[in-house]
Amino acid sequence: MVDSAGMLDWDDLRFFLQLCRAGSRAGAARRLRVDETTVTRRLERLQRELGAPLIERAPGRIALTEVGEMVRASAEQMEEPALAVERRSADPQLSGRVRIAAPELLGQHFVLQALQAVRARHPRIALELVTGMQRLDVRRRETDIAVRTVRPTEPSLVARRVARLGLATYMKRGERGTAAPAVLAFVDGVKLPIRTVEERASLPIALRTNAIATMLEAVRLGWGAADLPCFVADSEPALQRAFPDEPVQLLDVWLVVHAQSQRTPRLRAVLDELARAFRKHRALLAGGAD
Repeated sequence: MVDSAGMLDWDDLRFFLQLCRAGSRAGAARRLRVDETTVTRRLERLQRELGAPLIERAPGRIALTEVGEMVRASAEQMEEPALAVERRSADPQLSGRVRIAAPELLGQHFVLQALQAVRARHPRIALELVTGMQRLDVRRRETDIAVRTVRPTEPSLVARRVARLGLATYMKRGERGTAAPAVLAFVDGVKLPIRTVEERASLPIALRTNAIATMLEAVRLGWGAADLPCFVADSEPALQRAFPDEPVQLLDVWLVVHAQSQRTPRLRAVLDELARAFRKHRALLAGGAD
């Protein structure tokens, strides 16, 4: 069994080692800077490859099976040579292209700030930012990193939650009641997990658009009410919340990368700066709800 561990995916073994050291899936997820389901998925894949359980059910910290103890010992022997290879192969100057896809407003207000920090630290990284409603496919390598408000379910993708985005319904300041028609956005066919204004208030639809910036301008012009990100709409003097007593609705903000490329040094540098920028503005993004 110890010898067979050497034929396994080192990345899966690395996850297993962190699980052993942290003592729980949640602790390992924090150390690895991924979500807990990713740790569970890696553990299950490793157990399938070995054909034997590695941990036992136990209160508190995890307990290793006999096979789990052998795999842990073998993985620890592999760890230092693997890390040495990574250090030798890492380019200290960090060069190459990194493409990031993000919704337009998040890209403009938060991603750009992070990329400016990347450029200052690693000028040889060629940065590309694609914003808008188009959904570039991370699986097909149409983009290296995607900022999304819907968590992907594909097993080949790794998602890291970095913030929560607050949305509320806004209308032109001075409008009375909720008689104004709703303004809707179709997010490239993706249904966001919120209750939209037309679902809550049964308002007629005045305009359909696929751009948040267009919705924002339409509300300014008095077209009607629309669900908008609080961090932008609250700063607009011409707008007001249509339902000020209703709580802000929250969407998770995810950084998404392909599992096979998540440890590429230049991608890690960009991911870390993106996470730092979103964490810095967490309260602003949540619209006062987080």
